Amino acid sequence: MDSFLRPPLDFTVSREDWSRYDLVDSSILKIKLVATKIRKKNSNYKIDVQNIIVVLSNERGQPDSQVYSPSELQQSITHDVRYTIITQDWNEYVVDDGANIKVQPVVTKVSKTSKFDLHGDPIYLVNVQGNVVVEPPETLN
Repeated sequence: MDSFLRPPLDFTVSREDWSRYDLVDSSILKIKLVATKIRKKNSNYKIDVQNIIVVLSNERGQPDSQVYSPSELQQSITHDVRYTIITQDWNEYVVDDGANIKVQPVVTKVSKTSKFDLHGDPIYLVNVQGNVVVEPPETLN
């Protein structure tokens, strides 16, 4: 079993902004990868992130309060949606040990489903990966 330093390292947010994408259907996709925990083993960092995904759309459908499983949403995909990057910024964190960690979302696929949420907004499936850059703390000589 891996033995990470306990507890996870504390950190502060230097910058945490939305990345934005223009969807071909005139909607705006907003994504934020938020660091939730940072662990360190030896000189390697493990970063847990939470994806926050929002689509701003003028389209409205029949409001639906049903919560769909991932497989139900996958089966309800009507088409993939092309997109262009508006902004794709890095979120930056400073770890208590002095390291700087940057996290950037990278959208790999956007798909529209036939489903609508409880407000009548269309439901999209978005595949996101994260780029992570770690700048280790400076060592004193």
